[in-house]
Amino acid sequence: MSVCPLPPVPYVPLPPAHAHAFIGWTSVALGHFHGVEMFVYAVNGDGTDGHVHRYQGHTKLAMGHFHRLIGMTGPPITLPDGSHYHEIDAQTDDEPFEFKQNYYKTVLSVKRHTHKFAGRTGPGIGYEPPGW
Repeated sequence: MSVCPLPPVPYVPLPPAHAHAFIGWTSVALGHFHGVEMFVYAVNGDGTDGHVHRYQGHTKLAMGHFHRLIGMTGPPITLPDGSHYHEIDAQTDDEPFEFKQNYYKTVLSVKRHTHKFAGRTGPGIGYEPPGW
C-alpha cells in the first residue's frame, strides 16, 4: 500500500488579534437609562475581512438594577488611515438584576423591560508589537 503525501501547506499569517472599547448609553425605558462601558472579545482580523466580535457584560447600575448584554458587533468599517471600527445595534436582556451577597438576584420590584443601545466602537486596541 502506498501513501500519498499531502502537499505542503503554505504559511499564511493571520491578521492581528485585537479588541475594541465601546462606551454609550441605553435608551430610556420606565423613566430611566443605563450607561454601557465594555470591551469586545479579541479576534484576529483587519478592516477588510468581515470579522465580527462577540461581547457580554452588563450595564451600569440605575434605579437599583442593571441588565445583561450579550451579542455581536457588525463587520469592520475601514477608516482612511487603515484602522477600523464596528457598529453595535442591540438590546439589553429584559431581566433587571442587582448584586446581592456575592451573587446576582432578580429585582422583582422592577417590571421586566429592555433598553436599546447603539453606536460605534473605538479603533482596535491590544495589537502585538511589530516583530512579535
